[in-house]
Amino acid sequence: EGAKKAFIEELQTKAGSEFFPHIETLKSSSLLLYLFDKAKKIGSSALSKISAAYQTANEGLSTIGSSFVPDLIRSKRREETQSKKKTVEVSFEDVSKIVELAMKEDSPAKDRDALLAILSFNVMLRTSEAAEIKWTGVKQKDGVIEVFVEKAKNDQMALGRYSFFNYAPGSDTDILMCRWRLRTKEKCPYVFSNLDGSGKLSAQSISALSTKMLKAIGKPGATHHCFRRGGANHMRAMGHTMEEIQTRGRWRSLVGLQWYIRDEPRAQGCLHPQEMLEDQVEDDEEFEYNK
Repeated sequence: EGAKKAFIEELQTKAGSEFFPHIETLKSSSLLLYLFDKAKKIGSSALSKISAAYQTANEGLSTIGSSFVPDLIRSKRREETQSKKKTVEVSFEDVSKIVELAMKEDSPAKDRDALLAILSFNVMLRTSEAAEIKWTGVKQKDGVIEVFVEKAKNDQMALGRYSFFNYAPGSDTDILMCRWRLRTKEKCPYVFSNLDGSGKLSAQSISALSTKMLKAIGKPGATHHCFRRGGANHMRAMGHTMEEIQTRGRWRSLVGLQWYIRDEPRAQGCLHPQEMLEDQVEDDEEFEYNK
């Protein structure tokens, strides 16, 4: 509007039709710079209105504008969502609490739910993935549990993906896996089924069960997705690489995974004081041995 509009019109008149593509690029660049500056102060809704008004006045966006403007608005919307939504952290200790409750009671429901928590945390399952896990796709051997995920987001060939995690033979994880197998007698081919084995649980049921069990240990507001986030951060805190987490959790890209990872000293190579002491003792013992 105003002086800027007059400037563009003057350019079009003086430059001629052969320079119109360059003028359109200039207009798009000006819009992008304007939106980037405005994004510091206004929300995604206001940015969308500005973009819509521009498109109405200019009969759409250029190729460059069509590529960048929607990305900018989506990025601002994600930023707003993250700032409004308080993330509830679910840790390894929280999963241990769920497991302890199951081990204290002779309850098929608690056995199933604890196993759901264990697999969802360690394999970082989405609800849709958890609902499709079959007994034939879960194997235990040499201290490793293998979980076959039939439908994963980063499975472009639709062949399924394998995820693995360590367990100790005879541990609570081992016992719960065996107990739930015996209770269901694998009447239902799916691991997470109704208690009578009549059919598999839906993704919605798994979501509801997760919210309920997390609330029971003092985590109100936590959802099944918190297991996925918590598992990723636990692996990072234990020193695993981003590529290892991405592979086990079946993220399409490291960019997507980075939204889940919180800043933490151990994840950035800083050892806990006790770990530093243990490393020093090992170095001293090795030095004495080699003297």
